[in-house]
Amino acid sequence: MTANLEQLQPGELPIFRRTRGVLLAFGLRREQVTAPEVAAEILADPLATLYTLHTINKRVSARSDAEVNTVEHALMMQGIGAFLDAARRLPILEDSPAGRNPRVLAALHALARRAQHAAWQARDFAVLHSDVRAEEVQVAALLHDTPEMLLWLRTPEQAIRLQRQRRRSSDSEAETTVLGDTLAHLRLSLLESWNIPPLTLDLLSPKNAERTRQTLLAACIDIAQLSERGWWDEKLMAAYTALAGVENTALETIIATVHANAARVARCCDWLEAPPAATWGPMIPGPWPPEADDEEKAAPATPQATPATVAAAQPPASASQPLQPAPPVRPVQAPAPEAEPEHDICPMPDKHIFREALKGIEEHLDGSLTLNQMSAVILKGLHTGLGLSRIIFAMQTPDGLRVKSRFTLGISAEDPLRHFEFELASKDLFCQLMGKMQGVWLNEGNRQKLWPMIHPKLQAMLGNGDFYTMSLYNGSKPLGLIYADRGKGEGGNTCGLDPLTYTDFKMLCLQAARGLGKVKAPV
Repeated sequence: MTANLEQLQPGELPIFRRTRGVLLAFGLRREQVTAPEVAAEILADPLATLYTLHTINKRVSARSDAEVNTVEHALMMQGIGAFLDAARRLPILEDSPAGRNPRVLAALHALARRAQHAAWQARDFAVLHSDVRAEEVQVAALLHDTPEMLLWLRTPEQAIRLQRQRRRSSDSEAETTVLGDTLAHLRLSLLESWNIPPLTLDLLSPKNAERTRQTLLAACIDIAQLSERGWWDEKLMAAYTALAGVENTALETIIATVHANAARVARCCDWLEAPPAATWGPMIPGPWPPEADDEEKAAPATPQATPATVAAAQPPASASQPLQPAPPVRPVQAPAPEAEPEHDICPMPDKHIFREALKGIEEHLDGSLTLNQMSAVILKGLHTGLGLSRIIFAMQTPDGLRVKSRFTLGISAEDPLRHFEFELASKDLFCQLMGKMQGVWLNEGNRQKLWPMIHPKLQAMLGNGDFYTMSLYNGSKPLGLIYADRGKGEGGNTCGLDPLTYTDFKMLCLQAARGLGKVKAPV
C-alpha cells in the first residue's frame, strides 16, 4: 500500500444517520427482531457493512482461523442484542467533518447509491443462478467501492484531485497519478487490512475473473457504474452478455431483469440524496446535470433527484443528435396504481406478503410448525405474495418411487391437475429436476426444447401456459417439488410470467426447503 493511503487504515468509521436510526429503533424491540431483518438494513449501507464484518472478523481471527463472510452470520456470531448495543455508540456520518462538507457528502451519497445498485443486481443474479450463498456475492459488490468512500471520508482533498483527474484521463491513469496505483490493486490490500476475509477478497480479485461467481459479480459492478449517467453506454452490452452466459438465459431477458432491478433498488433505497440509475431509464433528451465545479467546494456533484421527477439525457458529445434507441427490450415502467382495471385480469404480486412469508419461515426454523402449518405459510407466499394462481406442493411417496401432489392452492376439485404425480424412474422433465435442487421456468424461449420432455398425461393436465417449478432438498435428501403458474385471467387469456417473479419464486423455494426440513415431527 502506498504511503499516502495509510490514513485509510482501520479506525473509527461513521455510518449514515438513517442506518443508525433504524438500528436504534431495532434496539427498542430487540427480542422480536431477527438477524435477516437487521442484516437487510445494514446491507443498505456500505460503511455499516464494512464496520460489521471488520468488527466480527477482527475478533474471530484473534481466536481461530474462522472467517465470517456475511452480515447475517456476523450478527449471529456477535449476538443481535450485543450488536444493537454497540450500534448506539457508532458515529453518524452526517455529523462528521466529511458529512458537513456538501461536496464530500454528495460524493459519498453517489458512491453508496452505486454500491446499493451493484449489490442488488449481484444478489438477484446469484439467486437466479441458484447460488445458496447469494449474500456473499452481495457483500462483495457492496464493499467494492468502500475504499473510495474511505478516501472521501479521510482524505477529501485527495478524493477531489482524483475526481478532477478522471475528467482528463482514464480511471486507471487518474488513480495511478493521484494514488500511486490503481484502485483495483489497492482495493484488496486495503480491505484485507480491514479484516475482510479471503473468500470475499477472492470474489473481488481480478485474477479470478474467469470463475462463474466472479464473472457475475464483475458484470453487476460494471452495470452499476456505467448506468450512473444513463443506459446508453455500449460497454453495458458486454456486461449483459456475460450475465446471459452465466445464467444461460436470453440476452433480452437479462436486460429486462437488469432494468427492473434498477427500478426496484431505487424504490427501496430512496433515502440517499443522489439520483439512482433508474432515473435515467426513459432517456428523454435534455441537458446533463452540471459537474461539480472544481472551485466550488459547497456545490454537490449532482442535484437531488428521484426516478419519478428526473429523466436522463443523452451524453454531451451527442446532445444535438437524435436519441439512439435503447437495447431491444421493453423499458422499465413504474407500477400502475392499484385501481387500474387491468390489475383485475391477472393476479398481481404483493411484495409485503412475500417478505412476510420469508420472515415467517425464518422465524419457525425451530421446529415449532407442523408440515401443514409450514406449507400454509409457503403457499400464501407463492399465491398472494407472488401472484401465482395454481400451485402444487408435491412430495415423495413413502416407497420412494413417485412424487405426488400433497397440497394444492387455486386448483378446483374437478381439475385433473389436483392429481399431479410422476414416477422417479422415468425420464420426465420433473423427474430429472429431482436429481438435485434446481428450478425451471418453462416459457416460449425454451418450450420447443422442454415441452417434449414432459409426459403426455402431464401435458394434458398443465395446459399450454408458462410455469415455474423447482425441486426441494434438505441437504442431500429430496423433499419434493413445487409447481406454480398464473392460469388464466378473468378475460380468459393466459396470464404470463416474468423473470423478476421467477427470481422471487426461487428465493422462496430455497427458504421453503429450509423450513420444510425443520418441521415438527408428527405425533
